[in-house]
Amino acid sequence: MNFRQIIKAQRLANRVKFLDDGTRVIIRFNFTDRLEHLLLIISFITLAITGMVQRYSDLTFATWIINQVFGGIDTVRVIHHVAALVMAVETIFHFWRILMVIFVNREIGHMLPTTNDLKDTLHMIRFNLGLANERPKFDRFSAEEKVEYWALIWGTLVMGITGIIQWFPIEMTKILPGWIIPVSRAVHSWEAVLAVLAILLWHMYHTVIKEQNLSIFKGYMSEEEMEHNHPLEYERIIEAYEWMRDLQN
Repeated sequence: MNFRQIIKAQRLANRVKFLDDGTRVIIRFNFTDRLEHLLLIISFITLAITGMVQRYSDLTFATWIINQVFGGIDTVRVIHHVAALVMAVETIFHFWRILMVIFVNREIGHMLPTTNDLKDTLHMIRFNLGLANERPKFDRFSAEEKVEYWALIWGTLVMGITGIIQWFPIEMTKILPGWIIPVSRAVHSWEAVLAVLAILLWHMYHTVIKEQNLSIFKGYMSEEEMEHNHPLEYERIIEAYEWMRDLQN
């Protein structure tokens, strides 16, 4: 085993931790991962609220929120733009981390789709229908989590581009045709509705309610949770942990 493989094994082994009561757990997300997610939650919720009240400003309830909660439409727009900037910075930082994984750690990102994802998806459908006895064995991220991730990436890019066009309409129409403004407004509006519904009806239900997966907040999963949700990654971590322990002894 070469030096790089040893470093990789050490990195995996370090994800085995013990709680104060002696329980062994697996670190799933580090501090930076959790901070990114927290900023994403704050900026998304802020954008959703300030965006929806503008979209439905003709409704009495939305008008009340605009005037009584935020103090006017101008304040709503300022908050919306600040939240958009926070999400933009967080997105740039996220892509920088991806580049670090690829070019420094020399690892392929775990969120990249593979042929196994299609097989796992079909297997999961069969399992949910009672046609398979066992769940598919997922690695660090399941096919469902990858779909959510890439939907978020796509949505962020669409919302970012259309948002910038609406933020600077005069400047944009100097280089783009005038019809781009109403088209961007429509795309931005409906993509926002889709994003809010996806988070509420899919992500919140599937992750928090159904799976009761709070690892993005706690940072870790129990061994039982890892074996159930991410058995391939769990096996790799334990194998590295035991190998490094034997090496040190």
